[in-house]
Amino acid sequence: MSVTNAWLTLIALSIGSTILAHFGAAGIFASLAILTLAWIKAQVILRVYLGLQNAPSWGRGFGMVLAIYMIGIMGLAVAAS
Repeated sequence: MSVTNAWLTLIALSIGSTILAHFGAAGIFASLAILTLAWIKAQVILRVYLGLQNAPSWGRGFGMVLAIYMIGIMGLAVAAS
């Protein structure tokens, strides 16, 4: 993925998060959807902007840490609802 495509992807995901948050999406499903979009954005940043697509083992390591963190945050969101 090129830097331009990554930037466009990040913009689209940000718009999606904003639309979900602004136009009345409420409840746990909206929270999980917004967190999922944030997770995807973080993966794009790690792979393209930090260059981890060129270092697969480092990318997997950072991806696992990110996955554990996001699953924990999603669990807290479900527990709080």
